[in-house]
Amino acid sequence: LLIELDGETELGVAKAFPWYTKTLLDISKDKEYFLNSNMPVEELGKSWALTTSSLLPSLLNALGHPYEKCREHIAGCLFRICYCHRKFLNKNRAISKCASNRDLVEYESSDKQNQDPGGIIIRKLSSIIQSTEYSFKDKYRALVTARKFIVYCVHLGDCKHEYSDFIIPLLPLCFEAVNSKLSDDEQESSAANRMLEAEVVKGYRYSVAEVSVACTVSYYGTQDLSRVLQSVELVSRHKTWQVRQAAAHFLRCFQGCHKFLFTRNQRRTTMNVVAHLLADERREVSSAAMSALTGIISATPLSEISALVIKYIKIANKSMKKKKKTANKSIQVKRVQTTEDTEMLRKEKERASRQQTSVFFLCASVLARPYDTPSYVPAALAALSKHSFEKRASLGVRETVKMCCGEFKRTHMSDNWELHRKKFTQEQLEALQDVVSTPHYYA
Repeated sequence: LLIELDGETELGVAKAFPWYTKTLLDISKDKEYFLNSNMPVEELGKSWALTTSSLLPSLLNALGHPYEKCREHIAGCLFRICYCHRKFLNKNRAISKCASNRDLVEYESSDKQNQDPGGIIIRKLSSIIQSTEYSFKDKYRALVTARKFIVYCVHLGDCKHEYSDFIIPLLPLCFEAVNSKLSDDEQESSAANRMLEAEVVKGYRYSVAEVSVACTVSYYGTQDLSRVLQSVELVSRHKTWQVRQAAAHFLRCFQGCHKFLFTRNQRRTTMNVVAHLLADERREVSSAAMSALTGIISATPLSEISALVIKYIKIANKSMKKKKKTANKSIQVKRVQTTEDTEMLRKEKERASRQQTSVFFLCASVLARPYDTPSYVPAALAALSKHSFEKRASLGVRETVKMCCGEFKRTHMSDNWELHRKKFTQEQLEALQDVVSTPHYYA
């Protein structure tokens, strides 16, 4: 049926009624001559209305089918419905001889009244996670069907329409499905359920990676790029760290594939999202954000990076831990659960967040230039060396600084070190040596 509906939109056969019209529309014997006459758009619209009212609900009700092969075919049918319906609308706009303008306008106006199968499918798939009509297994099987539908849109569609109409609205679902929700104390946390959840999470991680590197998003210009960045910006503030980590990895691939198409505002949006993730409490998220930021900086003009490095050097210098004042321990023990202590904890948390963001940004700016030494790199290394001591930074910040300086030593302090050394002042060289030099017994 779907193949015939797809074939009717071709120019050569669009003037005749399809073979199944007699059955679907219940044409009487006295009106057999209509089968040989021209086919109006409204009759073909009725065929699509029957498909939407009969076939589509059956497919959507079977999203959580227990058999994998059936779920794969259900996803394929859903994709074919969206593909053929959009093709039907596009072709009928170009075929003025097959239908009058009045028929086309009437059908399109009726199609907007919740009869668009693509919109129905997207709304249904987007509500799978929040839906209460599924059991645990049916919900995750339905998520597998939704992922198959996304795969078909990426690989089998006409590219730009599928990405804009179906993939971008389903991006929040992709990120939400990466989150593992089973805990050890739940009744549903059996081995089979955990295996099913792990399969879904793994599949959606792969789908997120596929969507991030798909070049078809650029076929509609920069508008779809902004829509993708808005979705990623929302999920980057998710309460679960797995989702935030997936957002950082997505931005790393997405920016790398489309960096030459980004506008200034889109580059700024990407930079703000990654800078926000740098201060994340989870080490996995901040490390992924720093990797993404390294790629962004490598494709950003040096003038912009120099201005940002100067800005973050000032933030890093102001965010170092201050020396603790000596006080009587008995007095400190008594000052518990007071308003001043709460305010001090809040300020300390903000200071640690600023320190981590600024230090990670400076590390990314150094790691983004592995073969040359721009003017801002010596200043960034000198500022980073101050955060490599225990009394001035947390363990995660200290390890990142040492890793960055060690990587700079490996890539620069070798054959061409004499050329790179000329960019440093004596004070900056001493600050770098304090971090990269190996301590020995007689030091």
